[in-house]
Amino acid sequence: MSQSAWLGLAIMIAYLGYGYFKVREGRRSGKTQSFGHPVLDAFLLFASGLLLTMAMVLLFLLFGSQRQGARLLAYVLLLLLGGALTWLSNRILRRPKN
Repeated sequence: MSQSAWLGLAIMIAYLGYGYFKVREGRRSGKTQSFGHPVLDAFLLFASGLLLTMAMVLLFLLFGSQRQGARLLAYVLLLLLGGALTWLSNRILRRPKN
């Protein structure tokens, strides 16, 4: 594998590992907490995945033929977008019911 593929793999492993340890730290009891309606949860998961996939394809098409630094910027932007979509989905699911 090329160096850029190893770098991308390392970034993904670091991001997923950080998320795993944050979830594990927040749920020491091991119980799954459910917030919101299952249909809304599934819709938000689908919409977030679709938006992230579209952004990934767009950024890789824009930065695909450029230098390593541009592709690294694309990875950082995708990680930020994934975090923002996760935060927004949690805010929607945890909002108070009126």
